[in-house]
Amino acid sequence: MSIRFGAHEPSELGNEWVCMYKTEESVDFEKKHFEMAMMNVVRHPNINSTVILRADVLKEWEYDVETGTEVSFKKELHTVADPEAQVVNVEDVTVREIETSPELQLSQKITMVRRIIPRNPYKDAIINQTCLLLNSRTLAETSLIIYTPHLDQKELCPFYIPHVKAVGILFHKQRLSVHYVPFAEQGARELRDEGERVVRTARRLLQTAHKHSSGVKAGYEKKVAHDVVVDKVLFQDRYIALKKKHSRFLVDNWAESTDPKKHVFEDIAIAAFLIELWNKIYGPEFATKMQFRDLGCGNGVLCYLLLQEGISGVGIDARQRKSWKIYPKEVQKKLQEQVIIPSILLRPHPEIKKRAPDLDHNGRYFPIKIQDKIAPATVVYSSEDLLKSSSVNVTEFPPDTFIIGNHSDELTCWIPLLGYPFVVIPCCSHGFSGQRARYGVKKSSLKNGNSTYAGLVERVEALAVRVGWKVEREMLRIPSTRNAAIVGTENSHLDQWPTQEVYDTILEGGGADGWVENTMALAKKSPRGH
Repeated sequence: MSIRFGAHEPSELGNEWVCMYKTEESVDFEKKHFEMAMMNVVRHPNINSTVILRADVLKEWEYDVETGTEVSFKKELHTVADPEAQVVNVEDVTVREIETSPELQLSQKITMVRRIIPRNPYKDAIINQTCLLLNSRTLAETSLIIYTPHLDQKELCPFYIPHVKAVGILFHKQRLSVHYVPFAEQGARELRDEGERVVRTARRLLQTAHKHSSGVKAGYEKKVAHDVVVDKVLFQDRYIALKKKHSRFLVDNWAESTDPKKHVFEDIAIAAFLIELWNKIYGPEFATKMQFRDLGCGNGVLCYLLLQEGISGVGIDARQRKSWKIYPKEVQKKLQEQVIIPSILLRPHPEIKKRAPDLDHNGRYFPIKIQDKIAPATVVYSSEDLLKSSSVNVTEFPPDTFIIGNHSDELTCWIPLLGYPFVVIPCCSHGFSGQRARYGVKKSSLKNGNSTYAGLVERVEALAVRVGWKVEREMLRIPSTRNAAIVGTENSHLDQWPTQEVYDTILEGGGADGWVENTMALAKKSPRGH
């Protein structure tokens, strides 16, 4: 696609407009592709700018182009979540219209007032904007998108939008073009310098419109659906609030060798997801109805965030991390250095327990090889020893417990089998013995990639479904390619746990022989830096 700079020639939209860029040749998509692509960009402006988080649609009308009759009207109530956020003129929700050339005979098809929410609303202001989709009543393949911010001066424009009164993206005579209406005090002169940021932005807008319109024609479909389990607006507003409240302390006091920003912002997003999930499941007073256990809690950031937000819980990991010491004493008390051995490996089978009610352990012995100063040695632990050890957590928690497995490696496949509602975010692939494993991908899912990770995600979901969980999957908005969250909150068999299906699932999954030995060895290894 070749593009011509057009600021020195008349705009097809009228004298008030300045033509910025247009395609030299005819484009290979149609009006319907252009409109589908552009309306997607209107609803998701983050496509055009990494500074923008989302758009909240405040009002939306649909019209019959020929008659101008209103076909439908939608109105949603959106408030600014944080009173400390920067805002400009957000009370103004009146549609702003811009004149266009009468020769094009343009008529409104869709009219929308949207509110743009930036990623950092404490730095970049929240604004309202009118978005119009217009069609020509006489020219079948002519369509125009107009963006008009509810601002009257260039100086009020936030960084993330072009500093002009209006932007138009026109599909006409099989060509694509971008046009601006300058502010009264601005004039057209500064729009004629291709070195100016506002001019470069026009070029990018044209390139984006062309790319997405071509993608629609080619039948592009999103591979991943976000915001399936938790509402996007609730999640993002919670994320912004948590980031403002906690990120500086965590980044400034980071004690690990890993990148603090990646880990901090990732765990803030996971905390936001969990809080909104619990709000959805248990209601606004969820903190009085449940507590969490973060298994394989690592650096403890997620635990810190949840505890600081007033949610009761405990983080458990085989190895203490340097970061634990940066947290307040009340948080440190909730981080436990323990190896995790599910009680199903140590307790008697329920049928045996029925015949021998006083039997608390299954009588098994576990030989563990250790390095002695003189020579290698073997220590033998009994199931009775491990059940009594303060260094072992056997995953027997209060009934109101919710389990978190955030990149919990060896524990990933175990979490759905522990008998508590859970969220597990798989990372590295292991079996029930703790050894590395690789799980294949179903043929029906191969279009999403035949990766080890895809196989692991499917494996965890299949395990959860088999033992009775109703499973949902959320692709989290976190800076990680391992971002699938598997959620299990409903299971009708919890009062009979562990069921025979749990035992059969472990056995058919290769059994758990070696889990005790492998997990005891974890305490002596250096922690991974996910």
